[in-house]
Amino acid sequence: MAKEVEHRQVIIVGAGPGGSSAAKRLAENGIDCLVLERREIIGNPAQCGECIPNWGEVVSTFDGLENEEWLKDLFDFPDHLRLHRLDKMRVFLPSGKHYSFDLDAFGCHRLQFDGHLADLAQAAGAEIRMSQALKNIVSKKDGSSLLVTDKGRYSADYIIDATGSLAHVMRLKNKDSKRYRPREQVPTIYAQVQGPIPDTFDVFMGSVAPNGYGWIIPKGKVANVGLGVRAGSLKGDLKPHLQRMCDELGFEILSWGGGWIPMSGPVDCMVDDNVLAIGDAAGLVMPSNGGGISQAMVSGKFAADAIIANHDTGRPLSEYEDRVRSCFSRSLKNSLRAKKLAYLFFRWDWLTEVLMRILGPFGGIRRAMNCERTLWLF
Repeated sequence: MAKEVEHRQVIIVGAGPGGSSAAKRLAENGIDCLVLERREIIGNPAQCGECIPNWGEVVSTFDGLENEEWLKDLFDFPDHLRLHRLDKMRVFLPSGKHYSFDLDAFGCHRLQFDGHLADLAQAAGAEIRMSQALKNIVSKKDGSSLLVTDKGRYSADYIIDATGSLAHVMRLKNKDSKRYRPREQVPTIYAQVQGPIPDTFDVFMGSVAPNGYGWIIPKGKVANVGLGVRAGSLKGDLKPHLQRMCDELGFEILSWGGGWIPMSGPVDCMVDDNVLAIGDAAGLVMPSNGGGISQAMVSGKFAADAIIANHDTGRPLSEYEDRVRSCFSRSLKNSLRAKKLAYLFFRWDWLTEVLMRILGPFGGIRRAMNCERTLWLF
């Protein structure tokens, strides 16, 4: 006997920053919303460096957010989440020389950060169910989609894909069509460490992370040290490479983590019938620095707004994608361009050193990291 199908107005798959932000916005507007999360604990394990931009950094990076008061309030994070102020970023050349520039961010534990956003969503009236892994999506004759998890079967008027870089919902629904999911996935590994932790967000270029970068992100008494490199750029598993980096820096490793970062820019299609992709699932990650949390939260809010407008007035869901591209396209295009140039030119330490010394005094490194257009000669 087939299991009963539970119907909800909106189902969000994934309780990360984007999914919880969307759920909060929907619930506040009276929309019945269910969040399905495959993990047992929200935010654990973390799959990123755990650097969170403040609202000022977000507004200065992306377009058209100056009057987004709801988002501004959402980015007013409580002090207990702010484990370490990140006022400076230092970018290190292969020789050890570095360039520094201002940053407006903080280091945190994603377990606490994601839990905070999920608590806000639940307080607004959204429901979150844990340990619900999406197994399949079945397209029905009426055009709707049936979501099959290991715990139940669901249908919805709207679905939000907040499953991260692998875009699990869009991938299942569209049979791996590349139009609906990020094309390039970059493997990352990080270690939580203790030892001589710097005050700054440090980025390392060169052979330590060919076709990518290494990083140190302070989080109070501990820090995240990680590597993100193009697949195949380092021989073998990434773990011994990161172990060697930590040993050279004098860090004691406390725990390991890792994941994948979509580095090919926004997907071709973010809306498919009643499914909207947000955050990493939509490819909204800055390829030049790997940042994606703010884009996930902003796009989650935009997706919720589009669903509310479609539900209330019949406005097309495609307005979501138009709004996302208007906000993010300029910065993500610049960031993708910087990444491609790095792939092309930063193949050897000596060339990386020369080019970064040329770019550094003129702000080229800062502009690349901040997703601004770099110097005309590049």
